[in-house]
Amino acid sequence: MPRIDDYKAARALAQAALSKRNPKHVADKSRSEFYVDEGQGGLIVPYFGQPRRVAWPEITVTPADGEGEVPLTEQILILHYLERATGEPLSGINIDFRAVPEGSFYWSAFVSRAKKPLLEMFGRDPDFYLKVATAMGGIPVTLGDVSVQFQAFPLVPITHVLWRGDDEFDPDASILFDETISGHLSTEDIAALAGASVYRLMAAARQMRKK
Repeated sequence: MPRIDDYKAARALAQAALSKRNPKHVADKSRSEFYVDEGQGGLIVPYFGQPRRVAWPEITVTPADGEGEVPLTEQILILHYLERATGEPLSGINIDFRAVPEGSFYWSAFVSRAKKPLLEMFGRDPDFYLKVATAMGGIPVTLGDVSVQFQAFPLVPITHVLWRGDDEFDPDASILFDETISGHLSTEDIAALAGASVYRLMAAARQMRKK
């Protein structure tokens, strides 16, 4: 498990790399919005529908509305996306994690980090999953028994698919990505983003059950 110092080091490396690049070019590659504020340029980057402000040249990541702070792990994912994004358009072809570079090698860790939590929280109640997922900005699609797609970044959709199960089969789940995702994120970041897509729903589900 990475320590806080490891996360801070990863953020510092990404900040250093991005500070040398033209934010307009980064905006084009990442499909983000370029802005100028008091003579300084920056980007507005949607993260699961929530706008994040990335300011140049210091490369800070803050909520676009100025309220609160962005978690460190989220900052790293945003910066890595901006650093790596190629501008390659979506293909519309879905793949699972095993199809990304070295995905099969990291498959068991991916299952523990993303697929298993999704299944444990929602596998027995996909209708509740659908309620939570759509409330969190997901768009239903026609895969499995219940499926929802989220726009994690402008060029990175993530799709959750649930199967209800029956007398013969247990419930099952899958997390799918556009086949272009490795052009925009490393394998480690893909796994982290998939986990983040699940954890945010789990937190929302707990809040909805309290009401």
